[in-house]
Amino acid sequence: MKIGKVIGNVWADRKVDSLRGCRLHVIQPMSAEGKEQGKPLVVADPKNLAGVGDVVIYVTSTDATQAFDSGFAPVNASVVELVDAID
Repeated sequence: MKIGKVIGNVWADRKVDSLRGCRLHVIQPMSAEGKEQGKPLVVADPKNLAGVGDVVIYVTSTDATQAFDSGFAPVNASVVELVDAID
C-alpha cells in the first residue's frame, strides 16, 4: 500500500466495460511524512471514494485489479481507502 494525494482527474470518453463508472485520478505519491515523492500517476478509483485534495491509500500491480467488484480490471493502480489523518 502507498500514500498519495489526488491532484487532478483524467476524463476518458471511451473506456473498457470494467472501467465504466470508475473515476480516474492523478495522484502525487507521498512519503509517510506527507512530502511529495516521485512522479504523479493515474490511479483508478473503483468505489469513487476520492476527490481532488484528498489523501488516499492506493495499491498497485495485481492488488489494483482486485479492488474491483469483478475481481479484474486493466489497471496498474487503484484507490482503496481515504486517509483521515497521518500521526
